[in-house]
Amino acid sequence: MSFKLRFPAALLALAAIAPLHASAADPAPGPIYMGASYGFRASTGLDCVPGQNDCDKSSKRNGKAYVGYSFDALRFQGGVALPSIELVGYMGGEVKSGFDTDAGRRAGRGKFTGLGMQGVLGYQFDAFTLSGRLGAAYTQGKVDYLGGGSDKKDKIGLTYGIGAAYALNKNWALHLDWDRVPVKYSSKQTTKVDMFSLGASYRF
Repeated sequence: MSFKLRFPAALLALAAIAPLHASAADPAPGPIYMGASYGFRASTGLDCVPGQNDCDKSSKRNGKAYVGYSFDALRFQGGVALPSIELVGYMGGEVKSGFDTDAGRRAGRGKFTGLGMQGVLGYQFDAFTLSGRLGAAYTQGKVDYLGGGSDKKDKIGLTYGIGAAYALNKNWALHLDWDRVPVKYSSKQTTKVDMFSLGASYRF
């Protein structure tokens, strides 16, 4: 079974066993939580080189993992406002496209990794939570050119996103997120990656 199929299957299994796990954990969960998401699509905003074969401006094997700390909840308009802070790591899968260089646009295959800190403000009503995120991240982009050679560049930039979560119980929740992450592949190629991901989190 491919990774694309294993990850959604694992989420379904998690949804099935989480209520059983909760029955043995009666105490209310604490402020610390962690989670991971599979990025099923990431739009890079890159452009293909004319005539480039097998060009895909969106990578499909991405991911993020995070650990967070929640502050005191605040009652607001019939729901609950939940401020948190998170340390998050990003992994950007391979994208086949054109990349701007000093010698013009060249066909290549790019990836990135990153580490960031962000503030999260969620609004919870019943089992659902809507949230917004804002922070900064350090990313490293790398591209291997099809004609030979490579580039590797670092960047520090603003990250932001929105998400929705559904609580399976007091500890487990499923998440659907969108994140915008800045990436620099070469001295001439900087872009913002829009990552759409599905995942789960556990609150200790």
